Amino acid sequence: MTDHDKDLAAIRELHDGWFAANVGLDADTLPRFFPSGNAYLQFNLNGFVYNGLAEKVKLWRNLSSVGVDIVRIEDTSTPVIQVFGDVALLTSEGEAELVLPSPTGKLESSGATRFRNTEFYRRDDGAGNPDWRIWHMHVSEGAPEGQLKYGTE
Repeated sequence: MTDHDKDLAAIRELHDGWFAANVGLDADTLPRFFPSGNAYLQFNLNGFVYNGLAEKVKLWRNLSSVGVDIVRIEDTSTPVIQVFGDVALLTSEGEAELVLPSPTGKLESSGATRFRNTEFYRRDDGAGNPDWRIWHMHVSEGAPEGQLKYGTE
């Protein structure tokens, strides 16, 4: 296996582990995926920006405390991974199902939520060690199933 293949495998393993940690909002596993300190930056599907691992952990713990959960998340096609030395880019499309408060306050399934995902990786754990971590993510809602991509077709 070449070094490039090893990098691709390591990044895919982190991505898959990160997705698995989303189910149940497992905040204790987050340090495995993100750099230490305040370097991590996420543009979240909820519309907010999170800076640093501590903010991400706080979000997940607070959501869990009120019953919010991600009960399913998966890639809907194979992620595309590009490695450029000690940085890498992963892009993917996926689908998740969340449990969220309804307008009445009752916890209900969101149904299938389609999303697009960009993950920026560096071979740096935030403390200068050469371990791959997700340094930036941008997640946004995907177009509804069946919508006309080009407007007329």
